[in-house]
Amino acid sequence: MVSLLKPLTFTAAIALSSLVVLIAADTWGPSWSLGPTKSRIIEVTTTLEPGAPPQPPHTMLALWPGISNGSGDLIQSTVEQWDDNAWCGATKEEWCVRASLFGSFGQKDGKAAKVGAHEKITFHYKRSADAKSWTQTVTRAATGEVVSTLTSNSGHMTGFGTGTECNNKCTGTTSIQYYTDTTIVLEEADPTFGNTKATSKGAHEEGFTSSNGGKVWTVKKITLPAMK
Repeated sequence: MVSLLKPLTFTAAIALSSLVVLIAADTWGPSWSLGPTKSRIIEVTTTLEPGAPPQPPHTMLALWPGISNGSGDLIQSTVEQWDDNAWCGATKEEWCVRASLFGSFGQKDGKAAKVGAHEKITFHYKRSADAKSWTQTVTRAATGEVVSTLTSNSGHMTGFGTGTECNNKCTGTTSIQYYTDTTIVLEEADPTFGNTKATSKGAHEEGFTSSNGGKVWTVKKITLPAMK
């Protein structure tokens, strides 16, 4: 991740089959994913409760729900812990959150804000009506306050997945992460989309359903265990 606030090179390759990020130098926690779809994703909503960050903090732990097509941009609003989170106004017991985009250009970020350990944050990714751009909106679930946004010309998206990413030998997650009320809307129905589900390291879901013939996919709860 390249940021004006906290500099770090963040490189990634997204596997088409499961949206898994593959970097030997980094450590990756539990993950849950869908994709690629035979259609295209046009909208995603999910709410994350990050839990308490590990102590003491070490650069850099990132939690993110991402969408990609495996070869282009990765839309990935992030909840982050650094060795010092004062850059976003957070204490060591809190997280930083911001809309973010990774691509061949490096990393682009929206405004950052602090997040409490058990505060629920909602991420909304929506493609424009003309299919030329995407807008990320990050809000506090309890109040609806928008804390970060980012718009990009990111093309078509075919896969969704969670990322638990530990860079520079940071401490991995020590709390369970919960993604709730996840909704993925496709451009056209794809009844086979559910067959692409992939999980790792104990991640599991509850209430995984589809509607409109496979155009709308919902997951009531995704649970990611703490990293081992």
